[in-house]
Amino acid sequence: MKTFTALAALCLATTAPALAQLQPEELKRESLAETMQPHWVWLNDISFDRMLDGRAYLVDADSGQMLGMISSGYGHGILMLAEDGKTFAVPSTFLARGTRGERTDVVTFYKTSDLTPGAEPVIPAKRYNGMPFQSVSPVMPGGRFGLVYNFTPEQSVTVIDMQAQKMVGEYATSGCSLIYPTGPSKFFLICGDGALQSATLDAEGKVTLGKTSKKLFADDDPVTEKGVWTGSQWLFFTYSGKVHVIEHSKDVPAIARSWSLTTPAEKDWRPGALQAAAYHRGTGRLYVLMHQGGPNTHKDPGTEIWVYDVAKQTRIERIALETPALSVAVSQDDKPLLYTTMMGETDLKVRDALTGKLIRKIDGFGPTMTIIQPAPVPGK
Repeated sequence: MKTFTALAALCLATTAPALAQLQPEELKRESLAETMQPHWVWLNDISFDRMLDGRAYLVDADSGQMLGMISSGYGHGILMLAEDGKTFAVPSTFLARGTRGERTDVVTFYKTSDLTPGAEPVIPAKRYNGMPFQSVSPVMPGGRFGLVYNFTPEQSVTVIDMQAQKMVGEYATSGCSLIYPTGPSKFFLICGDGALQSATLDAEGKVTLGKTSKKLFADDDPVTEKGVWTGSQWLFFTYSGKVHVIEHSKDVPAIARSWSLTTPAEKDWRPGALQAAAYHRGTGRLYVLMHQGGPNTHKDPGTEIWVYDVAKQTRIERIALETPALSVAVSQDDKPLLYTTMMGETDLKVRDALTGKLIRKIDGFGPTMTIIQPAPVPGK
C-alpha cells in the first residue's frame, strides 16, 4: 500500500505542472455570410461506404477552403437551395435503430449563415433513395415550393412550402417519375414509355396532373433522365448525342427542335456521366461531359468537356480533362467557374469557364461525391 501511495504521489507531482498549463477551451459559433456567394458551391456525397451518414460540403472555390459540412442521414441526394441563397432544405431518411427500425423521412431547414438545423417537418417515408439526380428534389422557380420525388416503387410527389417550412401534401403521379420545373407553378414528369406528363400547382401547392404527351423519344436512341434547365427551356440528351429541346408552354409537352452534339465523323463520341451537362445563362454556353464509347455507355464519365453555343447549336471549344469526370457544374456570375468531380476521387477541380484553364484542385472530401450545386440564381 505504501509503495502504491508513493507511486501515485510521484505521478501527480510529475503531471501537475503540465496540467496547470492547459487553458480551458471556449466553445463558440462561427458565422458565414448570410447569403451564398457566387463562387460558393455545395458538393454532395452519398457516402457509399457509410450510407447512413450522407454529407454535403460547402466550399469557397476562390479561396479553396471548405466552409462547412452537414450530415443528412441515409441515402443523401441533393440540397433544396432557396433562390435567395439564404436558406436551404435537406430531404433525409433516418432509421430508428441506425441500420434498422422504423423509417422516418424529414425535410430539415438550415440557414446558410450558421448551417444549424431548424424546422424539420416530417414527410411521407417514401422519398427516392438511389443515385442522386437534380430532378429528385428541385425548388420551383420563384422559390415558393419545393418538390420531393417518391418511389416505393409506386411513384408520387411530396410538396414542401419553402417559405412556411412545412409539408403541403403528397400527390400520386400515375407512374411517371422525377420532377422538371418549368415555372413557379408548372412542371412535368418523364414516363417510362417515352412520354411526358404535365402538372400544375395551385396557390396552396396542391398538384393537379394535366395531359400526357404522345411518345416523344425513340426506343433505339432514348434520352437519359439528366435534363438541363436553361432558365427558359429543358434540354434532354440521347445516348447517341442528340439534343431534344422541350416545348412546355402549351398544355402538352412536345419536342420543339432537335440538334446534334457531334458530327458524323465524331459518332464514337457520346455524352454521359451522372451530372452530364451544365448551362451558363449569361453567355448561353452549354458544357457537356463527353467520352468515346459504344451505344450503351451513357453512364461512363467524361474525358473531355465540349462547349456549345446553344443559340447557334454549334460547338465552340473542347476542354481535355486531366482525369475523367462524373459531374460538371458552372457558376452563374459574369466571371463563371467550371466545376468537376469524379467518383472515387476526393477533390474538386475548378476551371475558368470562359477559357477552360484549370485554376486549382481542392482536396480532402469524401470519395463518393455526386451532384455539384453552385450558388442559386433568382428565377432558376
